[in-house]
Amino acid sequence: MKKILFSMLALCVPAGAYASGAGTTAAPFLKTAMSPRALSMAGAFSALADDSGAVFVNPAGLAQFETQEAALDFTTYLQDARMANFSYAGKAGGNRFGFGATFMTVGGIEKRGLTDSVGAVPELGSFDANDMAITLAYAAKDIAPDSMPRLDGGFALKFIRSGIDTRTAFAVAVDAGAVYRATEKINLSMVIQNLGTKMKFVDESDPLPVSLRAGALYRASEKLNVALEINEYLQDEKFYPSLGAEYWFRKALALRGGYKIGYDTANLGPEVGLSLGFGIKVQGLGVDYAFLPFGDLGSIHRFGVWLQF
Repeated sequence: MKKILFSMLALCVPAGAYASGAGTTAAPFLKTAMSPRALSMAGAFSALADDSGAVFVNPAGLAQFETQEAALDFTTYLQDARMANFSYAGKAGGNRFGFGATFMTVGGIEKRGLTDSVGAVPELGSFDANDMAITLAYAAKDIAPDSMPRLDGGFALKFIRSGIDTRTAFAVAVDAGAVYRATEKINLSMVIQNLGTKMKFVDESDPLPVSLRAGALYRASEKLNVALEINEYLQDEKFYPSLGAEYWFRKALALRGGYKIGYDTANLGPEVGLSLGFGIKVQGLGVDYAFLPFGDLGSIHRFGVWLQF
Protein backbone atom coordinates (compact mmCIF):
# COMPACT_ATOMS: atom_id res chain seq x y z
CA MET A 1 0.00 0.00 0.00
CA LYS A 2 2.91 2.33 0.73
CA LYS A 3 4.21 2.12 -2.87
CA ILE A 4 0.75 2.71 -4.33
CA LEU A 5 0.10 5.70 -2.07
CA PHE A 6 3.39 7.41 -2.87
CA SER A 7 2.90 6.76 -6.61
CA MET A 8 -0.52 8.40 -6.51
CA LEU A 9 0.76 11.44 -4.64
CA ALA A 10 3.69 11.75 -7.02
CA LEU A 11 1.28 12.28 -9.92
CA CYS A 12 0.53 15.75 -8.58
CA VAL A 13 4.11 16.95 -9.12
CA PRO A 14 4.22 17.05 -12.94
CA ALA A 15 0.58 18.07 -13.19
CA GLY A 16 1.35 21.71 -12.53
CA ALA A 17 4.00 21.64 -15.23
CA TYR A 18 1.73 20.57 -18.06
CA ALA A 19 -1.23 22.79 -17.07
CA SER A 20 -0.39 25.67 -19.38
CA GLY A 21 -3.54 27.66 -18.93
CA ALA A 22 -6.76 27.86 -16.97
CA GLY A 23 -9.50 25.68 -18.42
CA THR A 24 -13.10 24.66 -17.89
CA THR A 25 -13.71 21.82 -15.47
CA ALA A 26 -16.75 19.61 -14.93
CA ALA A 27 -18.55 18.68 -11.70
CA PRO A 28 -17.69 21.87 -9.75
CA PHE A 29 -19.90 20.64 -6.89
CA LEU A 30 -16.97 18.39 -5.90
CA LYS A 31 -15.16 21.51 -4.68
CA THR A 32 -17.78 22.16 -1.99
CA ALA A 33 -18.45 18.58 -0.85
CA MET A 34 -17.44 18.74 2.80
CA SER A 35 -18.98 18.67 6.25
CA PRO A 36 -20.21 21.78 8.12
CA ARG A 37 -17.31 21.34 10.52
CA ALA A 38 -14.75 21.49 7.70
CA LEU A 39 -16.60 24.32 5.95
CA SER A 40 -16.71 26.48 9.09
CA MET A 41 -12.90 26.17 9.30
CA ALA A 42 -12.58 27.53 5.74
CA GLY A 43 -11.81 24.05 4.42
CA ALA A 44 -8.54 23.81 6.38
CA PHE A 45 -9.36 20.27 7.44
CA SER A 46 -7.17 17.68 5.69
CA ALA A 47 -4.65 17.49 8.55
CA LEU A 48 -7.40 17.29 11.22
CA ALA A 49 -10.01 15.11 9.43
CA ASP A 50 -10.85 12.95 12.47
CA ASP A 51 -14.51 12.21 11.68
CA SER A 52 -16.54 10.62 8.88
CA GLY A 53 -16.31 13.88 6.90
CA ALA A 54 -12.75 12.80 6.05
CA VAL A 55 -14.16 10.89 3.05
CA PHE A 56 -14.73 14.26 1.33
CA VAL A 57 -11.41 15.91 2.22
CA ASN A 58 -8.72 13.34 3.06
CA PRO A 59 -9.45 9.59 3.20
CA ALA A 60 -6.36 9.02 5.36
CA GLY A 61 -8.14 10.87 8.17
CA LEU A 62 -10.41 7.87 8.67
CA ALA A 63 -7.49 6.18 10.45
CA GLN A 64 -7.38 8.91 13.10
CA PHE A 65 -10.38 7.71 15.11
CA GLU A 66 -11.76 4.33 16.15
CA THR A 67 -15.53 4.75 16.50
CA GLN A 68 -18.20 4.23 13.89
CA GLU A 69 -19.89 7.42 12.75
CA ALA A 70 -22.71 8.42 10.43
CA ALA A 71 -23.36 12.04 9.45
CA LEU A 72 -25.84 13.96 7.31
CA ASP A 73 -25.75 17.62 6.32
CA PHE A 74 -27.74 19.84 4.00
CA THR A 75 -27.81 23.40 2.71
CA THR A 76 -29.57 25.79 0.36
CA TYR A 77 -26.68 27.00 -1.74
CA LEU A 78 -26.29 30.08 -3.93
CA GLN A 79 -28.77 30.65 -6.78
CA ASP A 80 -31.37 28.29 -5.22
CA ALA A 81 -29.10 25.26 -5.44
CA ARG A 82 -29.61 22.56 -2.82
CA MET A 83 -26.89 20.28 -1.56
CA ALA A 84 -26.71 17.31 0.82
CA ASN A 85 -23.88 15.08 2.01
CA PHE A 86 -23.99 11.74 3.79
CA SER A 87 -20.91 10.08 5.26
CA TYR A 88 -20.17 6.93 7.20
CA ALA A 89 -16.97 5.58 8.76
CA GLY A 90 -16.43 2.10 10.19
CA LYS A 91 -13.94 -0.71 10.65
CA ALA A 92 -12.65 -3.17 8.05
CA GLY A 93 -10.56 -5.76 9.87
CA GLY A 94 -7.70 -3.83 11.41
CA ASN A 95 -8.19 -0.89 9.05
CA ARG A 96 -10.88 1.67 8.34
CA PHE A 97 -13.36 2.26 5.55
CA GLY A 98 -15.74 5.07 4.68
CA PHE A 99 -18.71 5.81 2.47
CA GLY A 100 -19.81 9.19 1.17
CA ALA A 101 -22.65 10.46 -0.98
CA THR A 102 -23.09 14.00 -2.30
CA PHE A 103 -26.20 15.31 -4.04
CA MET A 104 -26.76 18.74 -5.58
CA THR A 105 -29.77 20.04 -7.52
CA VAL A 106 -30.59 23.33 -9.23
CA GLY A 107 -34.19 23.73 -10.39
CA GLY A 108 -36.09 26.21 -12.54
CA ILE A 109 -33.23 27.18 -14.87
CA GLU A 110 -34.64 29.28 -17.69
CA LYS A 111 -34.45 27.67 -21.14
CA ARG A 112 -34.09 29.91 -24.20
CA GLY A 113 -34.24 29.15 -27.91
CA LEU A 114 -32.31 30.63 -30.82
CA THR A 115 -32.75 34.23 -31.94
CA ASP A 116 -35.80 34.56 -34.19
CA SER A 117 -36.33 36.78 -37.27
CA VAL A 118 -36.93 39.93 -35.20
CA GLY A 119 -33.95 39.38 -32.92
CA ALA A 120 -35.92 38.09 -29.93
CA VAL A 121 -34.82 35.06 -27.94
CA PRO A 122 -37.93 33.03 -27.11
CA GLU A 123 -38.41 31.44 -23.70
CA LEU A 124 -38.90 27.68 -23.87
CA GLY A 125 -39.74 26.94 -20.26
CA SER A 126 -37.25 25.70 -17.68
CA PHE A 127 -35.05 22.73 -16.87
CA ASP A 128 -33.18 21.23 -13.92
CA ALA A 129 -29.57 20.29 -13.29
CA ASN A 130 -28.42 17.68 -10.79
CA ASP A 131 -25.16 16.13 -9.64
CA MET A 132 -24.27 13.07 -7.60
CA ALA A 133 -21.05 11.50 -6.34
CA ILE A 134 -20.66 8.21 -4.49
CA THR A 135 -17.38 7.72 -2.60
CA LEU A 136 -15.84 4.51 -1.25
CA ALA A 137 -12.82 5.09 0.96
CA TYR A 138 -10.22 2.94 2.70
CA ALA A 139 -7.54 3.94 5.21
CA ALA A 140 -4.73 2.24 7.11
CA LYS A 141 -2.71 3.36 10.09
CA ASP A 142 1.11 3.31 10.11
CA ILE A 143 1.54 2.27 6.49
CA ALA A 144 5.35 2.62 6.62
CA PRO A 145 6.36 1.65 10.20
CA ASP A 146 10.04 1.11 9.33
CA SER A 147 10.84 4.03 7.02
CA MET A 148 8.33 6.60 8.29
CA PRO A 149 6.53 5.77 11.53
CA ARG A 150 3.23 7.52 12.34
CA LEU A 151 2.23 7.86 8.66
CA ASP A 152 -1.41 7.07 7.83
CA GLY A 153 -2.63 6.61 4.26
CA GLY A 154 -5.93 6.33 2.46
CA PHE A 155 -7.64 6.03 -0.92
CA ALA A 156 -11.09 6.90 -2.19
CA LEU A 157 -12.87 5.82 -5.36
CA LYS A 158 -15.59 8.13 -6.71
CA PHE A 159 -18.43 7.49 -9.12
CA ILE A 160 -19.75 10.80 -10.45
CA ARG A 161 -22.89 11.63 -12.41
CA SER A 162 -24.07 15.02 -13.69
CA GLY A 163 -27.35 15.78 -15.45
CA ILE A 164 -28.41 18.90 -17.36
CA ASP A 165 -31.96 18.85 -18.71
CA THR A 166 -32.15 15.55 -20.65
CA ARG A 167 -28.39 15.03 -20.93
CA THR A 168 -26.20 13.06 -18.51
CA ALA A 169 -22.49 12.49 -18.13
CA PHE A 170 -20.44 10.13 -15.99
CA ALA A 171 -16.91 10.00 -14.60
CA VAL A 172 -14.77 7.93 -12.25
CA ALA A 173 -12.08 9.44 -10.05
CA VAL A 174 -9.72 8.60 -7.22
CA ASP A 175 -8.39 10.49 -4.21
CA ALA A 176 -5.18 9.60 -2.38
CA GLY A 177 -4.13 11.13 0.91
CA ALA A 178 -1.69 10.89 3.77
CA VAL A 179 -1.52 12.20 7.33
CA TYR A 180 1.85 12.32 9.09
CA ARG A 181 1.59 12.56 12.86
CA ALA A 182 4.87 14.42 13.32
CA THR A 183 4.41 14.96 17.06
CA GLU A 184 1.57 14.70 19.56
CA LYS A 185 0.66 18.27 18.68
CA ILE A 186 1.45 18.50 14.94
CA ASN A 187 -0.06 16.73 11.93
CA LEU A 188 0.99 17.24 8.31
CA SER A 189 -1.14 16.18 5.35
CA MET A 190 -1.11 15.90 1.58
CA VAL A 191 -4.00 14.93 -0.68
CA ILE A 192 -4.66 14.73 -4.39
CA GLN A 193 -8.35 14.69 -5.33
CA ASN A 194 -10.55 14.05 -8.36
CA LEU A 195 -7.92 12.41 -10.52
CA GLY A 196 -9.98 10.60 -13.14
CA THR A 197 -11.82 10.51 -16.43
CA LYS A 198 -13.37 13.43 -18.26
CA MET A 199 -17.11 14.14 -18.31
CA LYS A 200 -18.67 14.31 -21.76
CA PHE A 201 -21.96 16.04 -22.60
CA VAL A 202 -22.81 15.35 -26.27
CA ASP A 203 -19.55 16.29 -28.05
CA GLU A 204 -17.79 18.31 -25.35
CA SER A 205 -15.50 16.74 -22.72
CA ASP A 206 -14.17 18.54 -19.66
CA PRO A 207 -11.77 17.29 -16.98
CA LEU A 208 -12.68 17.00 -13.32
CA PRO A 209 -11.41 19.70 -10.91
CA VAL A 210 -8.18 18.00 -9.87
CA SER A 211 -6.88 19.57 -6.68
CA LEU A 212 -3.82 19.28 -4.50
CA ARG A 213 -4.11 19.92 -0.77
CA ALA A 214 -1.26 20.38 1.68
CA GLY A 215 -2.14 21.04 5.29
CA ALA A 216 -0.85 21.33 8.83
CA LEU A 217 -2.56 21.00 12.20
CA TYR A 218 -1.33 22.35 15.52
CA ARG A 219 -3.06 21.13 18.66
CA ALA A 220 -2.35 24.10 20.87
CA SER A 221 -4.16 22.40 23.76
CA GLU A 222 -6.84 19.77 24.37
CA LYS A 223 -9.38 22.49 23.61
CA LEU A 224 -7.84 24.34 20.65
CA ASN A 225 -7.05 23.11 17.13
CA VAL A 226 -5.42 25.45 14.61
CA ALA A 227 -5.16 24.33 10.99
CA LEU A 228 -3.50 25.76 7.89
CA GLU A 229 -4.11 24.54 4.36
CA ILE A 230 -3.10 25.31 0.80
CA ASN A 231 -5.49 24.10 -1.90
CA GLU A 232 -4.62 24.40 -5.58
CA TYR A 233 -6.95 23.48 -8.46
CA LEU A 234 -4.61 22.51 -11.25
CA GLN A 235 -6.74 22.92 -14.40
CA ASP A 236 -8.53 26.00 -13.06
CA GLU A 237 -5.22 27.47 -11.89
CA LYS A 238 -6.89 28.62 -8.68
CA PHE A 239 -4.91 28.86 -5.46
CA TYR A 240 -6.66 29.05 -2.06
CA PRO A 241 -4.68 29.33 1.19
CA SER A 242 -6.87 29.03 4.28
CA LEU A 243 -6.59 29.19 8.05
CA GLY A 244 -9.09 27.69 10.48
CA ALA A 245 -9.49 27.17 14.22
CA GLU A 246 -11.71 25.16 16.53
CA TYR A 247 -12.11 25.71 20.28
CA TRP A 248 -13.98 23.28 22.54
CA PHE A 249 -15.72 24.22 25.77
CA ARG A 250 -15.97 21.24 28.17
CA LYS A 251 -15.79 18.91 25.13
CA ALA A 252 -19.45 19.72 24.45
CA LEU A 253 -19.52 23.04 22.56
CA ALA A 254 -17.14 24.01 19.78
CA LEU A 255 -16.73 27.44 18.24
CA ARG A 256 -15.13 27.49 14.79
CA GLY A 257 -13.91 30.06 12.34
CA GLY A 258 -11.65 30.49 9.37
CA TYR A 259 -10.69 32.55 6.37
CA LYS A 260 -9.87 31.50 2.81
CA ILE A 261 -7.86 33.74 0.49
CA GLY A 262 -8.48 33.76 -3.26
CA TYR A 263 -12.06 34.95 -3.72
CA ASP A 264 -13.02 38.07 -5.68
CA THR A 265 -13.31 40.43 -2.71
CA ALA A 266 -13.29 43.49 -5.00
CA ASN A 267 -16.73 42.59 -6.38
CA LEU A 268 -18.21 40.41 -3.63
CA GLY A 269 -16.99 42.34 -0.58
CA PRO A 270 -14.23 41.92 2.02
CA GLU A 271 -16.25 39.39 4.05
CA VAL A 272 -16.06 36.80 1.24
CA GLY A 273 -13.74 34.03 2.38
CA LEU A 274 -14.83 34.28 6.01
CA SER A 275 -16.46 31.26 7.62
CA LEU A 276 -17.99 30.79 11.06
CA GLY A 277 -19.73 27.95 12.83
CA PHE A 278 -20.29 25.89 15.92
CA GLY A 279 -20.77 22.32 17.03
CA ILE A 280 -22.64 20.71 19.92
CA LYS A 281 -21.80 17.21 21.16
CA VAL A 282 -23.74 15.20 23.75
CA GLN A 283 -22.96 11.52 24.39
CA GLY A 284 -22.03 10.58 20.84
CA LEU A 285 -24.68 12.74 19.18
CA GLY A 286 -23.76 16.03 17.57
CA VAL A 287 -25.07 19.01 15.61
CA ASP A 288 -22.89 21.26 13.42
CA TYR A 289 -23.55 24.56 11.67
CA ALA A 290 -21.52 26.64 9.21
CA PHE A 291 -22.11 30.18 7.90
CA LEU A 292 -20.39 31.69 4.86
CA PRO A 293 -21.22 35.23 3.64
CA PHE A 294 -20.98 35.86 -0.11
CA GLY A 295 -21.86 39.54 -0.39
CA ASP A 296 -24.57 40.39 -2.93
CA LEU A 297 -24.89 36.71 -3.86
CA GLY A 298 -26.28 35.92 -0.41
CA SER A 299 -25.07 33.69 2.39
CA ILE A 300 -24.62 29.96 2.81
CA HIS A 301 -26.00 28.15 5.85
CA ARG A 302 -25.04 24.49 6.23
CA PHE A 303 -26.55 22.30 8.94
CA GLY A 304 -25.49 18.81 9.92
CA VAL A 305 -26.10 16.04 12.43
CA TRP A 306 -23.88 13.08 13.30
CA LEU A 307 -23.96 9.99 15.48
CA GLN A 308 -21.08 7.97 16.87
CA PHE A 309 -21.66 4.40 18.01
